[in-house]
Amino acid sequence: MKYLKTLEEVRSEIQPIDYKSLDHTNLYSLGSYHLGTLPDIGDVDKESDGYINFKWVFENIAPPTKVIKWGDILELRKQQKFIPFFGASNESIQYQKFLPHLWTCKERPNKNPGQMDCASIIDGEPEYQQIKDYVEFEPDTKITPQTETTLNAMYYHSAKAHWLIQSIQEEGLRHPIQGTTHKIGDRFGFRIHPGSIRSKVYEELEDPNFEIFATDPFDVLDSEPLTCDEALEYWSEKLKNKNAKHYNTSITFCNGVIEYQHDLMDLSFRKEVYAFNKRVHLQSKGKPLNIYIGYDSNHGDLHEVNKKSILKNLKVSNGYLMKECSWEPEIKYLDISKLPDYNREYANQSTEFTYSRFLIPYLENYEGFSIFIDNDFIWRKNILPLFYYLNMDDAIACIKYPQIKHDETKFDGQVNIDYPCKLWSSLMVFNNGHEDCKKLTPEVVNTWTGKQLHQFEWTDKISPIPEKYIFTEGYDDPDEKWDYTGIHYTRGGPWIKDMDYSNINNLDDWLKAKTY
Repeated sequence: MKYLKTLEEVRSEIQPIDYKSLDHTNLYSLGSYHLGTLPDIGDVDKESDGYINFKWVFENIAPPTKVIKWGDILELRKQQKFIPFFGASNESIQYQKFLPHLWTCKERPNKNPGQMDCASIIDGEPEYQQIKDYVEFEPDTKITPQTETTLNAMYYHSAKAHWLIQSIQEEGLRHPIQGTTHKIGDRFGFRIHPGSIRSKVYEELEDPNFEIFATDPFDVLDSEPLTCDEALEYWSEKLKNKNAKHYNTSITFCNGVIEYQHDLMDLSFRKEVYAFNKRVHLQSKGKPLNIYIGYDSNHGDLHEVNKKSILKNLKVSNGYLMKECSWEPEIKYLDISKLPDYNREYANQSTEFTYSRFLIPYLENYEGFSIFIDNDFIWRKNILPLFYYLNMDDAIACIKYPQIKHDETKFDGQVNIDYPCKLWSSLMVFNNGHEDCKKLTPEVVNTWTGKQLHQFEWTDKISPIPEKYIFTEGYDDPDEKWDYTGIHYTRGGPWIKDMDYSNINNLDDWLKAKTY
């Protein structure tokens, strides 16, 4: 980075930029410049060199600066004007591949500073481990001295996604999202800085109220540009609201974008990621995540179609070491005929697995993590990012659906009773070793009422999964929920014998999965 002290130096070094003609490579070749430091961003000395340098670059070089919401990005995506970040799909697969074996940690002594490492418990003590020992390399993979460094970084970022989602859900954004628009073909994208896994996490959460401080060289964001003083006032207010210790701010111009370095941009969170991931690893008890699908002998091959749709969407993108980091969970069918400890009388149940789903922690010896899903789900995207919503202090994660009025009868003609927490248990991520999950013994599952089990009287430790992931057929509006991960056919479909399914929508998702 080059330090520029006077306006004369700034004008000499930084030339006007035609942003619309530059691609990523060109932007990253523009260089990085330090324009000065403002001792108090809330009370700026407008005669100082730092302010004068910043003001000139802001008004003459930098693209327009705007404040928008994540919802504005979503609307542009819906209009096909913006490309997505594709969420944390790849990272969620890498995470589950390595999580049972080790945790991400600070590099061992005598390694390059800034690198990540991995460790696990050996003979009761933590020891550094080589992550490459848990990888089966493709015959044509070129293994270099940087291979382990790359694998360590991939695992770190996949673990960081889990930590970051939990951090944002607990305390909100530590600072507004920063980024800039760029053009890709005839559409646009949004490059976030600092980026890495953050852009993917923000898209997983997709909170329309996330605030974004954006530069917009292509003027595709529908918002009035800020003045240079308004931009400084914006950050001053954010620092006050966060009770920042310092108000000094360094102004840099990097790759064609002004960046503001202050207390809110403190990125010393690696220790938090390391500690969080170690805890998750230890709670896994060395067991890989598995998935249970409800099985009903009256529903044909629906459970198999569900499974095929899950596996179909576990494909990683191309790239160095991506194949080596692919992973598939064990998928089991929850068939009550094969559960000797389940002896509940079949009465007042809409499916054979109505109550047996709560046996899953017991079936897993109250260890590790499991996902349960009703058999009438079909998946269009990777299911594994749902695990990121499980807080390690909670017993389960699920979608906390609002109370809505359902059809009076179910798909098989039975009375459809509305009750609190309806559909919550249709998809659950179990923290099997949690003390509340240990309450779910065979005796409890065989004898407790539906209200006690399905309305979660056995726990209040429930992590929320955003409702946007699942489209509930017959109840959700396709104009509002257009980018879902899975569809839930809670009203039934062609798999129900003698059912008139002429009023069931979105069966193309089921048919496509059936013919994979």
